[in-house]
Amino acid sequence: MANSIPQHFDEAFLRWFQERTELAWQSYQTRTFEDFVASGVGGRDWQQGTCWSGGLSEQEIVAVEQRFHTHFPPDYRLFLQQLHSVDRLLVGARYADDNTMIPITAPSFYHWQRDTEAIEAAYAWLVKGLYFDVQHANLWPQSWGAKPASAEAQEARVRELVSAAPKLIPILGHRYLLAEPCKAGNPVLSIYQSDMVVYGDNLHNFFLKEFGGLFGVKSFEIPRLALVDFSAYELIPFWGEFL
Repeated sequence: MANSIPQHFDEAFLRWFQERTELAWQSYQTRTFEDFVASGVGGRDWQQGTCWSGGLSEQEIVAVEQRFHTHFPPDYRLFLQQLHSVDRLLVGARYADDNTMIPITAPSFYHWQRDTEAIEAAYAWLVKGLYFDVQHANLWPQSWGAKPASAEAQEARVRELVSAAPKLIPILGHRYLLAEPCKAGNPVLSIYQSDMVVYGDNLHNFFLKEFGGLFGVKSFEIPRLALVDFSAYELIPFWGEFL
């Protein structure tokens, strides 16, 4: 399998990736709501028969960038041009406030023209998650300056810091692509409150790590950068402090 994996994040890799994911989804056994209830653990799953929805034009991508006040790096831009999103929502279950499990649906890869509410929520989560840890985990790094006395001022400070930090692009769930500098090869970060890790050295590595189990790529077959200076991630302004 390793020899068949295109080594660069280009059109050939995306065609290879599309073929293997769609083939795997054709016979995929989606967990039912009853499966989630029996396990006692919420989650989300792919729907059998999921297919890629097709790419966006350059004009459509520019319109999305303007709408969300961002700029997509060239490798993510290529992904949007070739694949963009899928035609079916994830299905799953979660616990409601009364501790009963309820069925849910949610986007997987964000559809930038359709999933406006979910994308805005993903951006808002960056502040909401950190502020949750300010409230409940005594989070307040020295680099943030003096901690304001009021909860409102603390939240405002977190929002200010996130706004000034290098921009991130939500791509799938709590996975975000570093958007600045606007170049190919930026890392993908998994962000859950102040728990942040480098989930992929770059988009190529991320797609193989995230989906390798779906179509049979073993972890040792996933190409990595020849030299990865992990200490460099710590130098990323703001976000690097949590990595």
